[in-house]
Amino acid sequence: MAVQTDARGVRAQVPASVRVDGARLLVQVGGREYPITFKGHVRDIAVHGDVGGKPFCAQIERRVLPYRVTYEGAQIDVRVLSARAAELTALMPFKAPPDLSRFLLSPMPGLLVDVAVKVGQTVRAGEKLAVIEAMKMENILVAAQDCVVAKLKAGKGESLAVDQVIMEFE
Repeated sequence: MAVQTDARGVRAQVPASVRVDGARLLVQVGGREYPITFKGHVRDIAVHGDVGGKPFCAQIERRVLPYRVTYEGAQIDVRVLSARAAELTALMPFKAPPDLSRFLLSPMPGLLVDVAVKVGQTVRAGEKLAVIEAMKMENILVAAQDCVVAKLKAGKGESLAVDQVIMEFE
């Protein structure tokens, strides 16, 4: 088995194995062994336990194929593969995700009840951009960074689908 991490196209494969020893797991990664004991279920939102006697708290989120592990502010996507699957995956080209930082996307289906900016307007981080009503709740969308509004792709009163572009930034 191999553990594969993928950060911005840089893949790292490390040989790994897991053995069960009573109530703990003995995880061997890259030649080092880590005895892990969990307090509660791995599927809990926050996973508690200890590694080699030192306590830890992490979040393990199952995504389609990888697991997203969040620990002390760091986040990494990890896939646990058989040796052959890791060998074949290493041959696959990396496809960078599209840069969506120039767009405001609808996070949910709903009704666009307010557009608080105009084309050409300079917006500061945290400033209100739009309001979407979904399931009788108003959701305020704010700017993630300082920017200038280039285009409005949706108007007030329009029904939005999830990930539909509402506006574009310069």
